[in-house]
Amino acid sequence: MSKKEDLKNTRDAILSLSRGKSLNGSPVFDLWIYRNGQITYNGIENVEKTGIHNTYIPLDIVKKIKDYVSNISPLETGDTKGRDNPLTILKYNNRKIVFQSSKTKGDLQELNALLEKIASSI
Repeated sequence: MSKKEDLKNTRDAILSLSRGKSLNGSPVFDLWIYRNGQITYNGIENVEKTGIHNTYIPLDIVKKIKDYVSNISPLETGDTKGRDNPLTILKYNNRKIVFQSSKTKGDLQELNALLEKIASSI
């Protein structure tokens, strides 16, 4: 299966997370989460698994993700200046949040920690 075939339905994801490059060699990856618990992960650089991988998470984790998303406040993103830490782009419900994980707080911090744990377990 080609990369295009693996990624063709990412627009149906309820949430996507893209972790960018940084000066300190942080993991670079994309993660899509779907309503049915399916996850598509694309490991790009500085990760254990590179390329496209598909797996599933329990539906209660999907619900927890939705709960975090619905409670995120713009005040939780923190400052995005500096290149030492990677920028992360979170997209959901036609919203886009750009942040550095080390500067987040509240529900965004909890959501990011959960998504990082999911990504590192693939």
